[in-house]
Amino acid sequence: MQDVNSQEVLPNGVAIPAGVLQSDQRTGRRGRRQKASNKLVDGKYQITPSETENSKSQWSGTDGERQSETLRSNGDVGTKTLRQLQAEDDEEERFQADLQKAVRQSLDAYQGGRNMSTLLEVNNDGGLSYVTTESWSPTGVPIFGTGLQNEVGEYNCFLNVIIQSLWNLELFRAEFLRRSTLEHHHVGDPCVVCSLYEVFTALSVASSESRKEPVAPSSLRIALSNLYPDSSFFQEAQMNDASEVLAVIFDCLHRSFAQSSSLSDTESAESNSTGSWDCANRTCIAHSLFGMDIFEQLNCYSCGLESRHMKYTSFFHNINASALRTMKVTYPENSFDELLNLVEVNHQLACDPETGGCGKPNHIHHILTTPPNVFTTVLGWQNTCETVEDIADTLAALNTEIDISIMYRGLDPKSTYSLVSVVCYYGQHYHCFAYSHEHDQWIMYDDKNVKVIGSWSDVLTMCERGHLQPQVLFYEKR
Repeated sequence: MQDVNSQEVLPNGVAIPAGVLQSDQRTGRRGRRQKASNKLVDGKYQITPSETENSKSQWSGTDGERQSETLRSNGDVGTKTLRQLQAEDDEEERFQADLQKAVRQSLDAYQGGRNMSTLLEVNNDGGLSYVTTESWSPTGVPIFGTGLQNEVGEYNCFLNVIIQSLWNLELFRAEFLRRSTLEHHHVGDPCVVCSLYEVFTALSVASSESRKEPVAPSSLRIALSNLYPDSSFFQEAQMNDASEVLAVIFDCLHRSFAQSSSLSDTESAESNSTGSWDCANRTCIAHSLFGMDIFEQLNCYSCGLESRHMKYTSFFHNINASALRTMKVTYPENSFDELLNLVEVNHQLACDPETGGCGKPNHIHHILTTPPNVFTTVLGWQNTCETVEDIADTLAALNTEIDISIMYRGLDPKSTYSLVSVVCYYGQHYHCFAYSHEHDQWIMYDDKNVKVIGSWSDVLTMCERGHLQPQVLFYEKR
């Protein structure tokens, strides 16, 4: 990985290096997941960042630091008075109080009649912690999960939710634990892949113990931070974006397990296309499980010309949350996969006049001949604290099952996937909801705290009442 000195700041106040794949949909604009967003150069990812909003605030450890940073970001110390800052703090305190009340009501509704003791407290990232003495299944059998440590000042929540999501993907967990014992190229010092294996091994050991102690993700955090020694990216006491750390982990997995890095145009049937696919090596666990080699083209409905041929590899299907909920309001009976397709169809380009086209607008066709084992959707939000109405409307669009053949041509009908994990955030704190096949229950992972939530409907209720915004959704192939 190249060292990155410059930084950009996401709308949630998280600083990222300019050379790392950025979930551009988080800026509120339509994400461009195509056109070499994951381009390999000299065996390393050179990833083009997208635009960001004019948000310049950086999360810091204390209120005083946050206020100073806010003043600096405005370019004029006199832009905000201390009275204005105090008013904002008072408003935040009132919002936190309302949020705690809402989440407590949601928990009480689910926990009625169950022997569970739950307390709410502000955690190390400024979000809410759910301190549970024990979680129980409907049959009265205790369900235990293993949490991850997030001590004061560490700000590990963005990394913890990605670890928990990957752990709960059964195919990835099995393949990663098996392959990591084999010889692989070490990426970073210490090696990121070895550090992730260390965390997974600790989770595996803890899962067999009756009393589960939280596992420390510090080895992985250190390995990731050492990739960027000249920036604050992944450094301790710095918050980062969950989807960004996922992209970097995929990059490290690719560099560790893939011996060859790209598929040349001469090896592809679509040799007349611009762009390329990133990895042809099936031993690459990142691309073999998560990667999508996509070919796109425009078929003009007016003049019949085929144009704008392009191919690229993507790990994510990016979608703008605002566009998604707008489609849901317009087409309330449509499913999540149908809404994703409608958003894509709504984005149109002109029939290319430079190749003899008529210039009339048409939508782009996306062709995917080989479905991924895990389909990952990333939702982009305009703000870190959206309105309850917008969160509820977005949640209403989600489904636990999708058919990706509705969005991508070239696949067999009914290419169905089931939702396994959802990463959500409120402000500067992340939560992970993962589905337990063994117990047919959704589990919430909030750093060291692990809690049974119940059905998908219970998850939606908690997200709505707790103002939790879904960001990354992992679907496993059925």
